[in-house]
Amino acid sequence: MRKIIRLIPIAILFLAPGNMLYGQCEPDAGCVDINEPGEICPGQLPAALVNEPYDEVITVIPPGEVSFGENTILIKYITIDTIENLPEGLSYAANSDKLWADSAYCVGITGTPVKTGVFPLAIYVTPFVEMAGNIMPGDQVKNDTSVVMTVLQWPAGLDPGQAMKFRVLPNIPNPFSEVTRIGFFTPFDDLIQLQVYNILGTLMYKEWQGASPGKNLFEFDGSSLQPGTYIYRISNSKEVHTGKLIKVRR
Repeated sequence: MRKIIRLIPIAILFLAPGNMLYGQCEPDAGCVDINEPGEICPGQLPAALVNEPYDEVITVIPPGEVSFGENTILIKYITIDTIENLPEGLSYAANSDKLWADSAYCVGITGTPVKTGVFPLAIYVTPFVEMAGNIMPGDQVKNDTSVVMTVLQWPAGLDPGQAMKFRVLPNIPNPFSEVTRIGFFTPFDDLIQLQVYNILGTLMYKEWQGASPGKNLFEFDGSSLQPGTYIYRISNSKEVHTGKLIKVRR
């Protein structure tokens, strides 16, 4: 949420009641305020699939104060007014009508998306401050930390239940003589590593690839390798998958 509140005017005339629905969700304990005004996690939501149910959580830690000129104004709480640019078929619900400063809350994103695309979400909030013993609203503002959601069309013949998991596909062709392609699916933006070893465990090749949600490919050029059997390892930030490569003469 970094710098979510840019300006709170002194002239405030009325309280603005919240009007959103409230749902059941749990904030992510791994989302912490990094000494900036508030926080929203994650920046990249897990990918969704067209025509498949979706249920994920955005964690919100409201800021506790804002600078106004040379003064610091304490924020009592914020309300989430709306989230714009949600994919069609999805809706949101926070677990509270008032999000008190420096506490963690959550917003559930649920439904069934019907269209593919990349959707930067716009979260609009109203800050409430205490002045002269009264709690009063400031101007509505848009958070300036991006939360992005991707909706994918899952390839035919693959189990949609695997969409939210890191998945490695067998290399094609195999056996190969020069070049083979190793596919993988990732639900997040991630840094993926390919390593190729001979049967004695000697590292023969290493490559890193920045991957986007969905299907990605390593195109491995093994033309310099001797014919034989090799082991490849593909790893992301949490998992390691292994497979076998068979190199044959051209």
